[in-house]
Amino acid sequence: MANTLPDINIAFKQRAQTFIQRGDNAILILKDDTDKTFESVEYKDLIELEIDKSKYTEENLQYIKDCLESNPNKVIVVRIDTEEEYSDALSTVKNLYNTGWISLVSNAQADYDALIQWIKTRRDVDKKTFKGIVFNPTTQPDCEGIVVLGNSKVTFKDNKRGQKEGYEYLPSLLGYIASAGIDTGTTYMTMKNLKSVLEPVNIDQEIQSGKLILINDENTVKIGLGVNSLTTFTEGKGEDFSLIEVIEATDLIKDDIKNTFKNNYVGKFKNKLDNQILFISAINTYFKNLAARDVLDNAFNNKCYIDIEAQRKAWIESGKTEAKEWAEEEVKGNIFKRDIFLAANIKILSTMTDLDFSITME
Repeated sequence: MANTLPDINIAFKQRAQTFIQRGDNAILILKDDTDKTFESVEYKDLIELEIDKSKYTEENLQYIKDCLESNPNKVIVVRIDTEEEYSDALSTVKNLYNTGWISLVSNAQADYDALIQWIKTRRDVDKKTFKGIVFNPTTQPDCEGIVVLGNSKVTFKDNKRGQKEGYEYLPSLLGYIASAGIDTGTTYMTMKNLKSVLEPVNIDQEIQSGKLILINDENTVKIGLGVNSLTTFTEGKGEDFSLIEVIEATDLIKDDIKNTFKNNYVGKFKNKLDNQILFISAINTYFKNLAARDVLDNAFNNKCYIDIEAQRKAWIESGKTEAKEWAEEEVKGNIFKRDIFLAANIKILSTMTDLDFSITME
């Protein structure tokens, strides 16, 4: 019987079908000594939170409610004692989770600097798709995995709070961004619990510097443009990587492929060309399904393939210098040990943001 990968095809199909509907996890780190019997807890809705309301101070309870208001996939509260450092909570996150949007509530730049460095390490070294939301860090992160809120003041609709410092809106923003997905993105998303915000003098300049700016628009507060802090663009990381919705899509795709490979392929199939081709075919079917759902551009040839040059390089570095002269098919046929070298070329769709409309009068 021919080798097939039915489990992988099914898994990819399921992931593509639920891609748009999946919001991300919101991980909120809070300092609270009210109940020291737990490190972390997950909430799906306000009903679940109501059961645990005695675990938190009134202020922290409101932060969790703010985060839940926009219905992210779930809110994960990571609690530490008031005398502890936020790095202690980040160690808990690292041990329990592989991805999610993370934020905290603090008026200290050093706390946000620590979160930024942690996010960068997780993404660059561990290849984990964590993303963070911070306020007024010491230096701009210049990272696609970090969003910087650029409003110094916000005014809540409820009379109890009124105007607050910008960092006190991070739990709300965390929930909104985590819930967004990529079908509508975050640009012009309405912040339903705000009455108004203090806008910076030059909004466009702040956005271009890598800050997410909330704007007042016809009696509502909206995200002006859903951007992260990336401002240094390269050939491999162009301007599109500064959009939250694009990074959300690339991270989900990476996680889907990695997790499907780990759960349905590793240890189950021999590393030979036929099985690699079957796996590539499954990924390309996944891409087609995403294109059918307007995640990827269906007019573009979204394609996964064997990375010939990476595989050739592996052979050369192992001492097989004759690999320099191998034709492409020969490279493909010479599987390198237990490794699979794949690459892909895809085009992620983003939402409409700009309109250029001319009217000519006769």
